[in-house]
Amino acid sequence: MSFSVRFICILSFLLIMPIEACSMALPWSEVLLRHEEYVLTLQSQDGYITMTPFGANINPYFANLALWGLADNLEYGLVIKKWAIWYINHLNKPDNLGISGTIYDYKITGPNQITPTKDYDSSDSYAATFLTLMRRYYDTTHDEEFLLEIEPELCLISEAIYATRDPEDGLTFAKKNYKIKYLMDNLEVWLGLKDWAYLLDNLYNKPEQAEKVYKDADLIEQSLQKMWQGKYFSFAKDEKGVLFITDTSNFYPDMTAQLMAIAFDLATEEQTSIIWSDFSSRFPKWTQLGHLDSFPWSLMAYTAAKIGDWDNVVKYLDSVELTYGSMNYPYPWYCAESSWYLLTLRRLKKSSK
Repeated sequence: MSFSVRFICILSFLLIMPIEACSMALPWSEVLLRHEEYVLTLQSQDGYITMTPFGANINPYFANLALWGLADNLEYGLVIKKWAIWYINHLNKPDNLGISGTIYDYKITGPNQITPTKDYDSSDSYAATFLTLMRRYYDTTHDEEFLLEIEPELCLISEAIYATRDPEDGLTFAKKNYKIKYLMDNLEVWLGLKDWAYLLDNLYNKPEQAEKVYKDADLIEQSLQKMWQGKYFSFAKDEKGVLFITDTSNFYPDMTAQLMAIAFDLATEEQTSIIWSDFSSRFPKWTQLGHLDSFPWSLMAYTAAKIGDWDNVVKYLDSVELTYGSMNYPYPWYCAESSWYLLTLRRLKKSSK
């Protein structure tokens, strides 16, 4: 039986068997360690992170997320530092849209050779998730020397966020030539600016700049809350301020945007209850990977962990280990899945103490 056929058979079996039959009571500390080792296989000697162990694509946004999952562990400080050095050495000054501080996606095109695609999915999210990674790196390693050294580059990266910011509502467009304000992107920007302000205040001794950035982050929060439509957040807003029609029966991006609102602590307690009830009703087999999307979306488990739905967290983790984990996480598992998976495992480990 071929590898792909075997995977499809296992996944199909999982989707039709009772959830109770899937529970394996795995040693989650061992799973955590094994998955950290998986992420380590994604890094080259030069420092870049590929999307999959044998893949040729380098997406800096997904790589930033992947390393969020390692950032709490001091043992992996050098891994993050190597990535940060590579990232900074590949900043655009400026890019083909005239913005400095952005970074392109890259492809491996030969032995020891990578080539930029001359494009990126979103300038706001790439920059914001890197700033958050640097805050988490600092919190864990207290590596002041390195972060002081790269302060000019971090300033440039923060400016890439502001390059597409609308001063009216504080929200950012995905790209200079793509004038859509996505809820998911702006959640990352909201967090990224708060983390940047923290570094400005606590490391770089620039309290006035920090205060301004904190205020900018507060405006983002206020504007995102205005996207709440009573039962859900609109997943996007155009440059004229018109909210996108949102149907949470569509898993992506409509429903996933709601999950991110919980994961990033935007949603209030009441909003969280409404969203989680809607999600659980529309996608009742999510713990069995039956959410009608080709990707496993470990963000679902992280969201469940945030609200303390541990029974369903464990059921989801069991499902992943029975399918992806049994074959060392083949595609469509990729580096960003590892981020939310590791963060979920860490929360589970802490909750079990």
